[in-house]
Amino acid sequence: MKKGVIFILGVLLLVSSCTSNTAVGAHMGGEFGHVIGSAIGGLTGGWRGHHTGAIIGTVGGIAAGAAIGSAIDKAQERKYEEHIPQRRQQPADDIIYMDDEISMLEIRHAMITETQHDGVLTRGEECSVVFEIHNTSDNTVYDVCPFVEDVTGNKHINISPNLKIESIGPRQGVRYTATILADKRLKDGEIMVRVGVAQGGKEVTSQTRQFTVPTAKNVRE
Repeated sequence: MKKGVIFILGVLLLVSSCTSNTAVGAHMGGEFGHVIGSAIGGLTGGWRGHHTGAIIGTVGGIAAGAAIGSAIDKAQERKYEEHIPQRRQQPADDIIYMDDEISMLEIRHAMITETQHDGVLTRGEECSVVFEIHNTSDNTVYDVCPFVEDVTGNKHINISPNLKIESIGPRQGVRYTATILADKRLKDGEIMVRVGVAQGGKEVTSQTRQFTVPTAKNVRE
């Protein structure tokens, strides 16, 4: 009798670690089996038959109920897995996708002019980078940061520090000028000058411009 009780408890503990429908099915099956088994055992074997039948009925009921509950769980899992791809394909209602960058700032009339006006930057020569920044919106734009940089990182090229513009009024523009100076050790080659603007700490990539400037040791005739 004790072994039967211990066995039933072991089965119940095992089932309780399963999913909800499995556990519920086992519980209901065990109770139903206990009643039926007890009644049949009592009719055929008296008091001992009553307890023996209850044990057998409970175990059988647990197994049957757990099997039914497990089948329900698996069916629900398959239904959920089939539904997942459909949910992933549907975009969220509160997400907006932007394919193109939209900016209120525009760079216009960007140009580079060197002192000799021959299109080549030589040793000791200065070069001016000039461009306009226009606010195309009806609102004031704040924290505007123009920049000029040498992408090639030539050590013999010096560029004036970038200056910050506090604000640009609606439909207004400013002209920005930077100076590039070549030192006395500049070699033949070329530099890549990158011109652009950032607003609020973020570069407006659609407005970035690049210029290739040939370099030489001496003035070319």
